Amino acid sequence: MILSFAKNTVSTSFEKGCIPRLLTASNITVGFSQHPRILHNHDDRMELLYIRTGSGSYIVGDECYDIRPGNIIVCNPGILHDELPEHNRHLSMLSLAVTDLKIKGLPKNHLIPDTIKPILKMDKSMVLMDAIFQSIFDSLAFGSESSQETNIYLTQALLSLVLHAFEEYGNPVPPLAPGEKPDLLHEIKRYIDQNYMEKLSIPQISEKFYISQSHLSHLFKKKLGFSPMQYIARRRIGEAQSMLVLSTRSITEIATEVGFDNLSHFNVQFKKYVGLSPLTYRKKYILPDPENDEEFYE
Repeated sequence: MILSFAKNTVSTSFEKGCIPRLLTASNITVGFSQHPRILHNHDDRMELLYIRTGSGSYIVGDECYDIRPGNIIVCNPGILHDELPEHNRHLSMLSLAVTDLKIKGLPKNHLIPDTIKPILKMDKSMVLMDAIFQSIFDSLAFGSESSQETNIYLTQALLSLVLHAFEEYGNPVPPLAPGEKPDLLHEIKRYIDQNYMEKLSIPQISEKFYISQSHLSHLFKKKLGFSPMQYIARRRIGEAQSMLVLSTRSITEIATEVGFDNLSHFNVQFKKYVGLSPLTYRKKYILPDPENDEEFYE
């Protein structure tokens, strides 16, 4: 027998008295990945995604990354992220969302600094990562009330595992040169993100940023793989997906809030990008309170 001793004291990465709180866990199987989670962000939470099988592309912020089994993706609050289903091949993922996260030296709900690229291959920890993610999801979906205590510790273990992996193996984001400003695409995206619910057009955006319409389209196609108008549509549909599963607002209210002045057009666009109608999406992806489901599905 080989006996190993634990240290008497451990320096924790979490701020004293701050316990991360698990909000949701998702199991995105190959079948479910046919209905992508379009361009969206979360201001009040951090999201982790773990790639189990297949391959594809995933946008985080201004960058598009190739994804493979074993990849972990960190989406800090306020960072837009987007699946590209046309690039997905037998893709399956596990994900969870956490709030009340406070890592020493980082803003609230940030797991890694913005100076580190948000994707990493977890070669040495794939089996453990998969097991923790799956245990958390199974507990939320099928476990008893008493199993939720276990989730508190599993969530902290998972966050610690990912945090230290990024500290040791994370790839730095190339810094801007002295005096260099964020590129033009970043500025245009930020403008669209702040005004996607308004009536935007290619001529209007081109005029605002003093570039030709062809150059505007080239910027988006080269970096993200789709046009500015497709970006606007994805931004609206992604926000609508969040509202459908996280609020009880009616589909008509949601359509208006994200920038559609016609419910029929919203339904067509939603099904085009997600593969389901808004109503079917809402019913398929959450389990509402039976006492309120009639109002919820309106």
